[in-house]
Amino acid sequence: MPLTTVIEVAPGQSDASALRVILRVTNPAGGTVTILNPDMGVPSAAMHWPFSQAMYQTFLLLSFGFLSMSVTDAAGGELPRRTIATSATPALRPPLVLGAGDSFEIDIPIGSFYRLASGNTYQVSLEYGDKALRVSARTQVVVL
Repeated sequence: MPLTTVIEVAPGQSDASALRVILRVTNPAGGTVTILNPDMGVPSAAMHWPFSQAMYQTFLLLSFGFLSMSVTDAAGGELPRRTIATSATPALRPPLVLGAGDSFEIDIPIGSFYRLASGNTYQVSLEYGDKALRVSARTQVVVL
């Protein structure tokens, strides 16, 4: 069953380094669909994780191949993604079962992973899932 996937950008975000997007995945059909649960747990206290929970989750999703993310500038050049030197093991939860009309979202702090500049327009591409089911979306983001 096809899922719909969109990238949403909250209006009024003016800090390029804190820019966030939401990946929203919805089951518009009448049946149920099972997909990887994006909840990867929380960082252990021993990690002394200095960043946000959203950054931790995004980091784990990227590290284990459950999320692919790219940002390109207006000229089509792909921006380099910030590397975070740490290790963690995701706490895989049971898959999500989406009924008709159900959706979930993933908060992605792209400004924490890319050096974005105010006044520029970027193309953001996201792909999410595992080998059983992957979804993708693209959108244009204007940084104020």
